[in-house]
Amino acid sequence: MNYQNTILQNILWNFTEQKFSDIENFRIALKDYNEKITGKKFLENLDKSILQTDKVAIQYEYWDKSIEDIIEPDFLLTANNGEFFTADELLFKIHNYVHEKLKEDDHHFFEGLELWTGENPNYPHIPLYFLQQGS
Repeated sequence: MNYQNTILQNILWNFTEQKFSDIENFRIALKDYNEKITGKKFLENLDKSILQTDKVAIQYEYWDKSIEDIIEPDFLLTANNGEFFTADELLFKIHNYVHEKLKEDDHHFFEGLELWTGENPNYPHIPLYFLQQGS
């Protein structure tokens, strides 16, 4: 299957925000954050299909103070509907997964997702996207 090389490049987010118990509150916070940063009305359609797969692996990085090194773990997400991810579901799940590790990290700003074109040994036959993080 063909997947987009980059997705969600046009959405701004900060992983230091609180964890969210439901997607509705996350959607409101995401909209408010984007409008505050850009000064423009947020017009993204967050409930559109953004990734045509029921599972996706995400890799990110963070600084581990205890060993003074960069750690690059990956994790697996499953779409709620068993078919595809919407923009808000994907970012909501990523945020809640990485929040604890990134809330005090320098690189805690979301800058999109970039597809890894090689094979992922941890999750064969599942697309792997790198979380693009900025400071």
